[in-house]
Amino acid sequence: MASKNNRLSKSEVKKYHEEGWIGPFKLISPMEMANLSDVIQKQVIEPVKQQNLEENDYFHNRHLDIQGIWELFSNPELVERVASILGPHLVLWRSNFQFKPPLSDQKEFNYGWDTSAPWHQDCAYYQPSPNVILSAWIAVDEVDKGNGCMQIIPGSHKKLYPHVPNPKYIPGSGFFDKAVDPLLIDEKKTIDIELKPGEFILFSESILHSSVPNLSERRRFGLSPRMTVPFVDIGDRDNLKVLMLKGEDYMGDFNVVNPPQNY
Repeated sequence: MASKNNRLSKSEVKKYHEEGWIGPFKLISPMEMANLSDVIQKQVIEPVKQQNLEENDYFHNRHLDIQGIWELFSNPELVERVASILGPHLVLWRSNFQFKPPLSDQKEFNYGWDTSAPWHQDCAYYQPSPNVILSAWIAVDEVDKGNGCMQIIPGSHKKLYPHVPNPKYIPGSGFFDKAVDPLLIDEKKTIDIELKPGEFILFSESILHSSVPNLSERRRFGLSPRMTVPFVDIGDRDNLKVLMLKGEDYMGDFNVVNPPQNY
């Protein structure tokens, strides 16, 4: 779908701004993703499972210490498409594992939740100023509605919806303490983001999205790098460790660190 040099065409950029998302695109091959999945399984998922660690802490920002994840996020197939939207100076300020174990394994993880995600806009939690920020959703596994793929409502990024206390929120879980009132959602407009391993989409952090629980015996695993530009204020920038995907931090406000060197 992309034009030469891995950049989005003008029509694709227009579509992103009109609908709040674009894709899917191929980032790496399924075999390459399987190799990275093995690394993540050994370095992250097994320790969480075996040591009963809090996955809410252990599944964030692993691009800072796992070289394979950093190399995936800094791949030009991703970076140049993001630059088509945000420009030549790109800050990777956060990343998340989007992990849903198979149904029979869910009790072994320190979850306390049903692996669903309520309707929400990411910017309601981070409150960036100004709201110039986007994410990618990169499929490690094959993802579809059966194992709880992301769902979005195209065009919903054009306004901010009120977020109210989430009645399903479990204190201490770190997940979705607030969400959009379901009565405000027109689910007829929902589309399922189904992806093959190694594929990704880009989406605005203002777009309404959710996911149903994984009730299958297939794992659903994705990676979400979150990207912005140097002039955006995201909380305590001095103490926020970031990596530059492209260009430089011309404002000098972020704590820019070096990429990891150990695979």
